[in-house]
Amino acid sequence: MVTYRQTRNQRIREQKRKVSLRRRQKAIGAALAGSLATALLFGMGQRKTEADGAIYTVKKGDTLYSLSKKFDTSVELLKVTNSLYRDTIHSGQKIQVPVVCEAGTYIVKKGDTLFSVAKKYGVTVKALMEENHLTKKTIFTGQTLIVPTHYHQSGEGIYTVQPGDTLWNIAMRYDLSLNELKDANKLKENMVLIGQMLIIPGDLDVMEATVAGAADNFTVEFTQNGHAIPLKVAYGTSRKYQELAGKTLIVTYKNGAVIQID
Repeated sequence: MVTYRQTRNQRIREQKRKVSLRRRQKAIGAALAGSLATALLFGMGQRKTEADGAIYTVKKGDTLYSLSKKFDTSVELLKVTNSLYRDTIHSGQKIQVPVVCEAGTYIVKKGDTLFSVAKKYGVTVKALMEENHLTKKTIFTGQTLIVPTHYHQSGEGIYTVQPGDTLWNIAMRYDLSLNELKDANKLKENMVLIGQMLIIPGDLDVMEATVAGAADNFTVEFTQNGHAIPLKVAYGTSRKYQELAGKTLIVTYKNGAVIQID
């Protein structure tokens, strides 16, 4: 029994880590799309030369903080991009600064693959291929790829039980049978607790969208590219989204119902 709990908790932590990473990776594109990309495109020589095609060689005296200022990003985003777990860097170290020509697109660099680009932006290879109408997985240097802000993924999402939730209405909300939900979470009883984390299995939708606000007690409206997208939420929780109105988030949902936001 103890072994099972540890396994499930590990799965939950890993899923949360992946979603958090995806959010931060997408933020990289937003943070650099303006100043850094503009500088490169319009030939600001010093920054272009030092970055060496978005790979920067650390010099004596450099810190992650100073580099975050140089490239108009943040320490956290630099750490995520380079898989750094500490704030320390050393002279001669190669630091990758991702470059996009504008929000939502990416120019392929030498050595890029569809897999590496997908990983960089937290999307799937399949989503990249569909968005760019690719029939093969080969890409070439200088090619412009559209990075999707809305895509499908297979796997599982993590839902946090809200006041008033029951296992039955959660299953109904996500178009699951009670047994499917119980099996995914190894539950023997039909009872859930407020704050409990549940795995929502199956094909999920993920999108980057802006919170418009609560439509009613069951619905929150998001906007993406000028289109309104209403999604179901647990009863009474829609009002909490009013505090997030105007913010752009990563939304994971299934069957037209929000699973989690980041």
